Amino acid sequence: MVSNNVNIKKTVYSPYLYLASKTFHFVGPPGPPGRPEVENIGGKTSTITWKRPADDGGSDILGYMVEKKERKGMRWSRATKKPIPNLHFEVQGLTEGAEYQFRVAAENKAGFGEPSEPSQPITTKVMARKSRPRESKHVIIREQSTLPEFDLRGICQKTVIAKAGDDIMVEVPVTGRPKPTITWQKDNQPLKLAQRTAVENTSTSTILTISECLRNDSGVYTMTGKNIVGSVTDNIIVKVHDVPGPPKGPIKLDKIERTSIEFSWESPENDGGVPINNYVVEIRETTSQTWVELSSLIIRTTFKATHLTTGVEYQFRVKAKNRYGAGPPIISETVVAAYPFKAPGPPGTPKVVAFTKDTMTVGWNEPVNDGGSEVIGYHVERKDRNSIIWQRISKAVVVGNLFKTTGLESGTAYEFRVMAENVAGIGKPSKSSEPMLALDPVDPPGQPIPIYVSKNAVTVQPGPPGGPLKVSDITAEKCVLTWAPPADDGGANIKHYVIEKRESSRLAWTNVVTDLLVTQYQVTKLLKGNEYIFRVMAVNKYGVGEPLESDPTIADNPYVPPDPPQTPEITAVTKDSLVLCWGAPANNGGSEITNYGIERRDRLSFRWVKCNKQKVTDLHFKVTGLVPGHEYEFRVTAENAAGVSLPSPSTPYVKATDTLFKPGPPGNPRILDTTSSSITLAWNKPVYDGGSAITGYIVETCLPGTDEEQWTIVSPKDGLKGTSFTIINLKKNQEYKINVSAVNNEGIGEAASVPGSPKAEERLLPPEIDLDADLRKVVNIRACNTLRLFVLIRGRPSPEVKWSRENDEPLDRATIESTSSFTSLIVGNVNRFDSGKYNLTVENNSGSKTASVMVRVLDTPGAPQNLKISNVTKESVSLVWDPPINDGGSKIKNYIVEKREATRKAYATINANCHKTSWTVDQLQEGCNYYFRVLAENEYGIGLPIETIESVKVSEKPLPPGKITLQDVTKTSVTFKGSEKWTQAVVVKETEAVISGLTHGEEYMFRVSARNEKGTSEPRQLGVPVIVKDLVITPSAKLLFSTFSVLAGEDLTIDIPYIARPQAAVSWVKDAAPLKRTTRVNFSSTETQLNLVIKEACRDDVGKYSIKLSNTRDTSTINWTVVAGSLARTKIKAGKLKTGTEYQFRITAENRHGKSSQLVSECLTEDKKYEFHVIARNAAGVFSLPSYSTGPITAKDEIEPPRISIDPQYTQTIIVNAGETFKIDADVHGKPVPTIYWMKGDQELGNTIYREIKNTDNFACLSVKEAKLADSGQYTLLLKNPGGEKAVHVNVSVLDKPGAPEGPIFITGPGPPHNPKLTDTTKSSVSLAWGKPIYDGGCEIQGYIVESCEVKSSQEGEAAEGVISEVWAICTPPTGVKSTCFTVEKLKEKQEYKFRVCAVNKVGIGEHADVAGHIVPEDKTEEPDLDIDLEF
Repeated sequence: MVSNNVNIKKTVYSPYLYLASKTFHFVGPPGPPGRPEVENIGGKTSTITWKRPADDGGSDILGYMVEKKERKGMRWSRATKKPIPNLHFEVQGLTEGAEYQFRVAAENKAGFGEPSEPSQPITTKVMARKSRPRESKHVIIREQSTLPEFDLRGICQKTVIAKAGDDIMVEVPVTGRPKPTITWQKDNQPLKLAQRTAVENTSTSTILTISECLRNDSGVYTMTGKNIVGSVTDNIIVKVHDVPGPPKGPIKLDKIERTSIEFSWESPENDGGVPINNYVVEIRETTSQTWVELSSLIIRTTFKATHLTTGVEYQFRVKAKNRYGAGPPIISETVVAAYPFKAPGPPGTPKVVAFTKDTMTVGWNEPVNDGGSEVIGYHVERKDRNSIIWQRISKAVVVGNLFKTTGLESGTAYEFRVMAENVAGIGKPSKSSEPMLALDPVDPPGQPIPIYVSKNAVTVQPGPPGGPLKVSDITAEKCVLTWAPPADDGGANIKHYVIEKRESSRLAWTNVVTDLLVTQYQVTKLLKGNEYIFRVMAVNKYGVGEPLESDPTIADNPYVPPDPPQTPEITAVTKDSLVLCWGAPANNGGSEITNYGIERRDRLSFRWVKCNKQKVTDLHFKVTGLVPGHEYEFRVTAENAAGVSLPSPSTPYVKATDTLFKPGPPGNPRILDTTSSSITLAWNKPVYDGGSAITGYIVETCLPGTDEEQWTIVSPKDGLKGTSFTIINLKKNQEYKINVSAVNNEGIGEAASVPGSPKAEERLLPPEIDLDADLRKVVNIRACNTLRLFVLIRGRPSPEVKWSRENDEPLDRATIESTSSFTSLIVGNVNRFDSGKYNLTVENNSGSKTASVMVRVLDTPGAPQNLKISNVTKESVSLVWDPPINDGGSKIKNYIVEKREATRKAYATINANCHKTSWTVDQLQEGCNYYFRVLAENEYGIGLPIETIESVKVSEKPLPPGKITLQDVTKTSVTFKGSEKWTQAVVVKETEAVISGLTHGEEYMFRVSARNEKGTSEPRQLGVPVIVKDLVITPSAKLLFSTFSVLAGEDLTIDIPYIARPQAAVSWVKDAAPLKRTTRVNFSSTETQLNLVIKEACRDDVGKYSIKLSNTRDTSTINWTVVAGSLARTKIKAGKLKTGTEYQFRITAENRHGKSSQLVSECLTEDKKYEFHVIARNAAGVFSLPSYSTGPITAKDEIEPPRISIDPQYTQTIIVNAGETFKIDADVHGKPVPTIYWMKGDQELGNTIYREIKNTDNFACLSVKEAKLADSGQYTLLLKNPGGEKAVHVNVSVLDKPGAPEGPIFITGPGPPHNPKLTDTTKSSVSLAWGKPIYDGGCEIQGYIVESCEVKSSQEGEAAEGVISEVWAICTPPTGVKSTCFTVEKLKEKQEYKFRVCAVNKVGIGEHADVAGHIVPEDKTEEPDLDIDLEF
């Protein structure tokens, strides 16, 4: 029974690694020792004794471990540092007057067994002391305060694993002063205490108990300890393993066939906490309630049920199974085992298309409905017209729409019908055909032409064929007919021959063949034993000639069954087989022998049994399967095409038994070992045992060199059973000859001699190490387990054993045991530092041998190495490090990067899945100091951390200013603006400057540099030179919409932005008439915007409104710039143009007589139509004719309403935690390019320190850094262009701690606060009130905390060397108050105070709200006042 801080009521055995050699036996933990008895009870010591355990577990007891505990305590602690070999022990370090109990556990090679029963409680003595009194100095006693701390060392990797239904008890030791308050949470929710779940807090620990745990008890359990020093939180993970849940359905019926159904499902969402081993599939017919298991070894999520009955309705169910058992099933819908299509419909009514007196050919049409599957063939049936029974005449499926039936009775009327067949089966029959008589068709003959005319005859047909008609090659089924052509062909060529046959007992002739072209034919389908007559007739174009008949012929085979084979002979008899040989029959009956049949008969039986299942053509056969000791006789039959012969004469009876002989000599006799008085030898079994089992061996010795060899038997009289023997009582250094013989039931076999003359002398063997195959590979072991290395050794004399580690690492924790035949090394509770190479050296007088064993402890990795800061910027820090030296025996999966501010103690995780040895930590607070640390993680958990030694300040030399924008130019000044907003400049503190005092018409260049405490940045230069002159801008209005609608009686306001320089004159026109101002209609303008207001609109206000903007151009400021002064070509590229600026070009031709008039470029006019064509020019400068015209094209902007393409995830509310970054982006479309607006509510958003908006022509993006609760709400992306507008709304929710209470906080009196005066202060108290905070942080406000601070006078501040420290004290209870008012009492009179209030929710304490001004507690006075009613 394992006992630690986690108590699961189930016996668990320690996972020891026990490595052995080729031979081993099971070793288990020992049983519990006897109950300890306490003797010699003292003040701080007690002596206990106990008895050995009744069961040592199959191994010697190595020692005992003594444990103690106070009677009121729950934890047992060790009283001995290491196991002791004795049955008594003196326990020291006890507390006087305390009550204790003791228990003992025994240890063997398998580890510690179960502990004994606890001893009777004993109370230690209180020893009397007397000393000389001494007076101490005055001391001040203060209670020491410490932060709460949880001791989770007793819980392996902070994880508790239990099986469903077990009881879980987790006891966690807790320290801290004063005693902390312990609270529990599960999955970040308060732990609900119920009948099964309980929490018990003691003075030293907190205990979580879960009775009959369920699967949903799994999760992360959080413990929070809190006292006045602070709070500490730690987690443990509880995993409850159970049978899996049902597979995820529904069950999909993938393929349904006539005898099989294939279906699939998905893995269960709840796997029970362990992997799914297999699935169990069951089936039942819907007419039965019994489920039958189809398979329980399915590892995939598909299955095919076969051997189903067609047309039966089935239902399936599937259960998932893990190592804890099978879970609940999922049941499929009912399904019928049938094809998904039907049998075809009836074909068309058949018709007889050809007929004779004994054959008919039937034709039909395909069925209208094929049942959903292609028709594979047809079945034809017929019946007599007077019969009611249909007979199927097609033996196989008929392919095609014609069928010829034979064997009809001449003159009989027949009807036919047809059935179609597809994969689903045979369909219904067609309608029956019209009755048709089986008669030869009679065609009218042609006009006869006389060939030979006499007064007696006219010949028009051929004569009979030339005879005789020969019948040859006669068998029971066929024969061959041969004849000659007719002597008289009737005056025309012979076209073919007709052959007919009849049985001699009948008169009717039957056609054999009617279109034969040769004079020989093989007739088939004869009946054996019948007598036939054949006739042949020649046919020319005038008809059939006279017949030529044969003699009667009997259809029978010309051969007979063979003679019996010769008498068989028996050879090679064993106990269960023999070989039989025989001679061939004297006469094979005229046909080749195709098989021999072998039969046997037991003497005790009258029945002959066939021995061969397959055909035998050889003249020998091995008979097997005989019963040992039985007597048998055998006979053989021969078989040819005519049948089976009579059996041969039977053999004499023979007994099935083996022949016995004496055994052969033993194999490879050899010497294994020698001493001064003995020789040990070994041998192998004889190759030939003589047919009988070896019963023993005899060993003999003889002295060499004697004339007559006298052999002495030195083995036991009854022989040796084994294949090795030690000969003892020999003379020292004497040589011997040795023989070994085998013995069986027939006697002693031939002897085998040991090579040479071995001598009885001591042998020296160099040491050998026999490493097990598992030790030759890397030995992997989990941390906290026990490592056991067991190695067999050999050598004579017994070698000395030495264990060591690589690099001379110590073996203090190892227990080493060595004997003459083995050595073992045991290390308990291994960790990552126990990994490495273990060297074993054995040495004796004959030499030494060394072997190594590689051990890998599977543990969490060590700390990474060489953590360095590679780069620091204003908002990021780059870290680099090296992998840990010890990877814990497993590949490093990832690294965890954490940070903490220098003012805090807790680390926050930045990246928990870093796969590189470097990382850049961004989104840091500029100017703050941070510490960083990195931890490695492998499959066994998170390892040790490495931390930066000193804090890192996040700052850097400023970058060059952003884009410099020229905002305005006048005759004497230039205004430009940078894009940076955070940089503190030297000359100007803002990112905008006006440079005056410049010379009109001169050209200037500008650049800007930023400067901070770390230095000055590189300058950023304005891209183009600036000419100092007044700007002239042609008036341009940006009208987003051309049509406005308003309801009658409503107000209409139209704002139109425009640009013009100098300021333009504005005139409004309605329906071609100047617009007049009235009391309802008013218009105005500013430097950048036009405004039209119509109040209480009516139908008179409907119309077309036009705006005319005009300003005057100062011609003195318009200058033409020369692009090229001497250009010989008619093409030039104008460079250095400004994006978005409209230009006009003019060209002048010049010759020696002067310049031509100017050609000025034109711009396209909106809504005006133009035509274009193109002229080509080649390399020689030759121009082509112009292309065809494009036709009229109207110059106007293409209008496409705006569209927004946004990710579907934004349709759901985006939830982020406070301090995180969130982003909203979308693709935008529209022509012309739409204007993009980001809105929150009705307010348009812009760029701030924490908010960044990046918009392009086809993309819009809003990102918010370090989100706060105020960033929650609905964000709107709005697009506008002349084609319309489009908006998309995105909801964002930020989870944060509560904000500050809603202020201001004011002082109220006892009565209703209708008179806001400070009348409630007294000389010792002040009453405060406040409202709830605007934001509660996403969860309920739990209370409010009021704090006060004394305001020190200026004299006190000067006495404190100019340092005024504020000390805030909590006025409310530590948990706060629920109401929104509170009276602060016990204040000092005439003392100034400051007050502040903060709200508390489950996340933490929110921001403070300060009370305005300083408040002095004093009794207030006020003038008398009369509240007179208005009536008086």
